Amino acid sequence: MKNGRNNMKSKLLLSIAVASLCACTTSRSPIDSQRYDIALDEARDDASISCVGRVACDTVWQRTLEFVTHHSATNIRRANKTTIETGEPHESGVLYIWASRTAAGDAIGSSTIRIKGLCRGMYSSDGTPAWMYGKCAELITQAEREYHLYVTSSNPDAGAESR
Repeated sequence: MKNGRNNMKSKLLLSIAVASLCACTTSRSPIDSQRYDIALDEARDDASISCVGRVACDTVWQRTLEFVTHHSATNIRRANKTTIETGEPHESGVLYIWASRTAAGDAIGSSTIRIKGLCRGMYSSDGTPAWMYGKCAELITQAEREYHLYVTSSNPDAGAESR
């Protein structure tokens, strides 16, 4: 009888330990998620550059291609005059970056160029933050903020109309 109680206590303790571990790895407080959401929104603003004229925009697009090549964990799958796409990584918590170029303004050749950081494991299937949310948010925020500096540091005319 004593062996049965010990076995039952062991199973109960194991169940509690597993439940506690799962709670620690999958849950985030609403405050953490809100803090990350605010940082991501601000970084998205930094990840958009408006340029005027074909020559200036081609230069920004070339710098964008270089940035994506150096900062995305996966290789470029497709790159043309309006889109840069990289492959989706197999691992969770890994940053990959896409970029787009859309016509903007009245000037011929003017564009808005944006990058978008993506990270597998950031959201669950129902759209709520998943277990990699914090790490992914930090990776995306850092990359999207670096993008603006990277592009405008070699092309001072590009940053004049940023955001």
